[in-house]
Amino acid sequence: MPFKSILSAALLVIAVSCTAQTITKVEMHLSAFGVESDRWPNIDVAVDFKENTSRCKVSYYHPDYKPFQYKLTKDEIAKVLLLLEKADLKKLKKEYTVTISDQPSSTIKIHTSSGEVFTIKDYGLKGDAPLPELYRIVYKFDTTVK
Repeated sequence: MPFKSILSAALLVIAVSCTAQTITKVEMHLSAFGVESDRWPNIDVAVDFKENTSRCKVSYYHPDYKPFQYKLTKDEIAKVLLLLEKADLKKLKKEYTVTISDQPSSTIKIHTSSGEVFTIKDYGLKGDAPLPELYRIVYKFDTTVK
């Protein structure tokens, strides 16, 4: 009997590890469309966890604020991946919204090794954890909001 229990446990571990998904990349878009302040940026972000790289493009509606690009550090990329891996992506809502108008919005696409894509839309940037921390790390509001 103990051999069957060990064999069953081993097969379960193998089955779970074979079906586990790996997050391969995340795409994020912050939109300031409709926001009353021209100081809010539009930001397009792509993070490739396989290559450990990122690309972040910032633009503004106000012509005095020039577009620029930045990259996340290796530590920031690792933190983003850890946040996403810890989150139960299937339990996060697909859409968050606030009742006040003229708020920024974020769209996040999380790609997995199985080909599944989780899309989250957040009008007002008030989504559940880990979204606020993800926004803080990726969108860098302390330097991108003028």
